[in-house]
Amino acid sequence: MKKDLLSAQDLKKYFLDRGYNCLQPHQVVNNKDTVFLTAGIQPIVSLYRKNLLDSNKKIYISQPVIRTQFKDSTCEGTSIAFVNSTTSGFNISEMEHNILVKDFLNLFYELGMKQSDISSKTENYERLWGDLIVTGKTTFHYYKDIELGDTTFFTSIKRDGKNIGIDSMSDVGFGLERIRWCVSGKSYFDMYENSSELESEVKAYLSVLALLAVNNVLPSNKNSGYRARSFSKTLVRILHGRDFSEREEAYLIECVKYWKDWQEINKDIDLSLIKNEYIRNCNRYIIDQLAKEGYDNLSGININISREELVKRLLASSVDENIVKKMIKIRK
Repeated sequence: MKKDLLSAQDLKKYFLDRGYNCLQPHQVVNNKDTVFLTAGIQPIVSLYRKNLLDSNKKIYISQPVIRTQFKDSTCEGTSIAFVNSTTSGFNISEMEHNILVKDFLNLFYELGMKQSDISSKTENYERLWGDLIVTGKTTFHYYKDIELGDTTFFTSIKRDGKNIGIDSMSDVGFGLERIRWCVSGKSYFDMYENSSELESEVKAYLSVLALLAVNNVLPSNKNSGYRARSFSKTLVRILHGRDFSEREEAYLIECVKYWKDWQEINKDIDLSLIKNEYIRNCNRYIIDQLAKEGYDNLSGININISREELVKRLLASSVDENIVKKMIKIRK
């Protein structure tokens, strides 16, 4: 079993050795038909339509993506942020498409998956992709009933009912973390160290916040920044406004390292961007909780302050000291 094949560099080498044009991942922010990139095929199609890809070569990308539809259903095997490893080809035959699928299946076998444990189901596919209507056949691939990804051979790609120069297209996409989860026997959310002591929901939100930070997304009240703020607020509610534990903070650092690797960037990431936003939202959460207990004189407190300063201002506003200590647990 060659588990190292699932590292960013080794997986890229696997496809390079098979003649693929390996693309650098794009920034996760899309702000087109979707706020974030949700699949590896999106940047591939975008580049192809701009005539920036060699149409005669097979294409590979491992693209970090964010799917906000999973924000309320995170668990082992399901996350908000993950790597969508994708291969593609344009104006190719179905037989050539099947070769792209086979390259991924051979990868699974090298990772130790038994062919008898892999099954598939095919159905017709028709969707609106931004300004394109795409039609074809999709095959879903499963390992012991766990969905690994899907492969689609498109036979019609049109805009306003007209052909755009793509007669056929292959989209072969698999979830990298789900593959690793199936072959490792560890937590789906394990980046480097054992993370089993942390709740899956907490890990999912720490991971997506780390990915956004790596992609220079600053919390704000609109577009991608709004989602970053919303994710942070959700994490505050999950942790009831407390500080990150040492293990949670260590996991956040692991996530940043992980996303830097898959985004193929080498720069320092300022974790204070995540932590300061988290504390800001904790302050809002705590003030709102105190308001529910009858403290209606706290609305004037600026939430853009430290935990220590918040304690001082709450005490100065006649909030009972025992209540303050109960609600605000500052990690020493």
